[in-house]
Amino acid sequence: MADFYQNIVPTFTRLENEDLIEMEESLTKAAVRFPIGVIIPALFKDLSSAAMKNIIRELSTMGFISRVYISLDRGTPEEYREAQKIVQPLKSRARVLWNDSPAVQSVIARINETLPVGPRGKGQAIWTALGYALGKSEVSVVAFHDADVLTYDRGFLLRLLFPVVRLRYQFSKGFYARYSDRLHGRVVRLFYFPFVKALRKILQKIEFLEYMSDFRYPLSGEIATFASIANELRFPSDWGIEVGILSEMYRIVRPHRICQVEITPRYDHKHQDVGHDPASGLARMVSDIARTFFTQLSSSGCVLNTDTLRALKHTYMANARAYVKTYEDHSKMSALTQFDMHQELGSIEMFASVLDSAFQEFQSHPFGSPLIPEWRRIEVALEGILSELAAAFDNPRSKVAARPV
Repeated sequence: MADFYQNIVPTFTRLENEDLIEMEESLTKAAVRFPIGVIIPALFKDLSSAAMKNIIRELSTMGFISRVYISLDRGTPEEYREAQKIVQPLKSRARVLWNDSPAVQSVIARINETLPVGPRGKGQAIWTALGYALGKSEVSVVAFHDADVLTYDRGFLLRLLFPVVRLRYQFSKGFYARYSDRLHGRVVRLFYFPFVKALRKILQKIEFLEYMSDFRYPLSGEIATFASIANELRFPSDWGIEVGILSEMYRIVRPHRICQVEITPRYDHKHQDVGHDPASGLARMVSDIARTFFTQLSSSGCVLNTDTLRALKHTYMANARAYVKTYEDHSKMSALTQFDMHQELGSIEMFASVLDSAFQEFQSHPFGSPLIPEWRRIEVALEGILSELAAAFDNPRSKVAARPV
């Protein structure tokens, strides 16, 4: 994917002569001053998978990583104990954070009484792990990635972290191509790109939409930033988290200090079903993404009504259907043996129908899509809460977290 095209967000593609050894040496020296932590949200089924075991093996050889925070969500006591065995190759650098422990849930309930943290989900799992890292003050830079990456290697993290740790960008976003014997990434191909293109056409020139349209793979879960910036991030608790974080970075820093970097030539992980209603599968993801966009646009002064929605649905479908022929041709050029035009068009029709429910959900919330408050605000509202959360994770079996003296 090597090219030099630049638009709004500085973009770094992989070149054939990259030197990962030199990159790692440079990163290792910088990590002495800027300790690096990696946050990985995971259900137990992901943590115990072959993909995660490979990730742990790779991480165990990366001396530039100070801490690995495994945010174990919806885990039983037995699964928590087993998780600690799984991460043993990481030795003292590993922290298994059991979100369902009585102590941790007690702290979250106390936060929720003052500032609502929203429903459980991937966003909340990342948020709690970040709170632990901030409470312990162990790292200066944090990277996030998923637990189900099948094509993980050491270059994956090196490329993601280098722009932040060495080049001083304030935020790094990973991108890649997703394919096997067919094109993957249905939500980004068949929804995100044609949806944002439709918004740009209907709402005209809006800087935020120009910025959001510039990312090569906006729904990737791989990011890196400074802990001080992550402290100010508000998190969507649902599948809108990737869009929400990009929106937050647009609020916090200027686009020229944000970058995207190609972190692997091909990416693969587990694939989800499309779903048959707005509450399941990829349809749920589409609903959350659309609602997050509606919220961000409304907060910037855009008036969104039923006429806007009607035009948006028709424009989106016209854009998406036009893309299908391009993807079919791309598959032929690349000798990919599987391409189902009927299935692609069916996905588009399902995604279009989901926009109605997403818009209704957006209208039902007075402040739009709910966001978990940033840790900086929570710490102001509840002084010492980060230390309490850290103590709760360190002593997960206590029923109520002991408050530090």
